[in-house]
Amino acid sequence: MKTIVVSNRKGGSAKTTTAVNLACELAKRGSVLLIDLDTQAHASMGVGCMGSLDNGVHSIFFGKTLSETFVPTVFEQLTLSPATEFFDVYENGDLRGVLRSRFFNEMIHEFFDYVVIDTPPTFDSLLKNALEVADAVVIPFVPHHLGVVAVGQMVRAIYQNASYNGQRTPNVGILPVMVNTHIPEHRDAIAKVKIQFGEEKFFSPIGIDVKLSNQFEGGNPIIDHPERSRGIKDYHRFVEELLNRI
Repeated sequence: MKTIVVSNRKGGSAKTTTAVNLACELAKRGSVLLIDLDTQAHASMGVGCMGSLDNGVHSIFFGKTLSETFVPTVFEQLTLSPATEFFDVYENGDLRGVLRSRFFNEMIHEFFDYVVIDTPPTFDSLLKNALEVADAVVIPFVPHHLGVVAVGQMVRAIYQNASYNGQRTPNVGILPVMVNTHIPEHRDAIAKVKIQFGEEKFFSPIGIDVKLSNQFEGGNPIIDHPERSRGIKDYHRFVEELLNRI
């Protein structure tokens, strides 16, 4: 089983769009668990479901098992652990280690080929729980100045968390999103991040496609659309590149 965390501490970085389309594409190749750790529950909506008020993934912090939160989705091989809406991590202190314990005690690796985790845009116990089980972390970023800064912050958070827990550092990949190569700022931002972190950490970019933002309205990820839009082609290529790395 491979666990892939999709994360960026900056909002508006297509994090959830990437997590949903990644999970659905992987579900064509094996059994997948999508964990929606972001209490906005957007990843849950992206696969035709809703967040839960009392039985979402965050209920594991109150003693429930992870498997108790599982719900089916519109895709046969894709299982969702939905977000618990209105869960407040700051009311519950340090929750690190809980998700890792659930993975181990429930032998999640025996039931799924892949786990994809959508995380909140914060550096708190929820993100730390995700990083503790990560084999790979994908950092989507929009190529402008603040996006470049956010990548640096996220990479530092990954390494700091691994060092704190005495764990190996997960495979880190950087995914430029909403890219228009005709815009000089986009080209410059991508070049800066490549210089800072190395071209080998980069995935091919995801271009601008209005269908990517519209997909959540119908709960049907673009990767599953019959017509071949730019977004579909870009995400197909991204998933192939990711699988070759992990």
